[in-house]
Amino acid sequence: MVPAQSTAAFKRLPREDRRGELLGEAVRIALDEGLTKITARRVAAGAGVAQGLVTHYFHSVDELLAATFEWVAERERDALEAHASSDPVEHLRRLLAYYVSQDRDAAALLWLDAWRESATRPAVRAAVIRQMERDVADFDAIISTGLAAGVFPRATHKSAMRILAMLDGLSANAAVRAGLAESALDYANVTDFVLSTAERELGLSEGALHSPLNA
Repeated sequence: MVPAQSTAAFKRLPREDRRGELLGEAVRIALDEGLTKITARRVAAGAGVAQGLVTHYFHSVDELLAATFEWVAERERDALEAHASSDPVEHLRRLLAYYVSQDRDAAALLWLDAWRESATRPAVRAAVIRQMERDVADFDAIISTGLAAGVFPRATHKSAMRILAMLDGLSANAAVRAGLAESALDYANVTDFVLSTAERELGLSEGALHSPLNA
């Protein structure tokens, strides 16, 4: 945990730098404890500033939560893009390997929080919709490339949303994944189903999207 700084050590910063500092503290809280644990008071204490400064940059908790969620979602997208491949099958294989892995649990939990808060927070709901649309667009771009290259012969304009909907269904497992090994729940079987279904959706051979997990 980052210790709270004293407001006595307050230092003036350019507007974007100050906003970034406050957002960084909100992101830290969200990843450590969950999106709903963010408050203006806690962000101010962590950044060592007056609470009024937080409400100056983020006019409501709704706006602060939305900005925090989008920052994490965008950074996740940037990290995935850094491992992209020019081969659409390999690119999709890498994406799916990440989405079904434990490495995504922190981001998945944040998505769960954001989906839940969307019911009552308009700014969070708008942010979630934007990020979902971007995810669909990213998957659709890969699938369209593969369709044009003839490697996804059964793909349609519905394929990206269908595959992402399955992946979203796995997100809830992030909350209990640590205990799955000691339970009767078979997460590996569900993962295999998701990958196999994606292969059938796109017209790929059996196991085409499994190889990174089996390597």
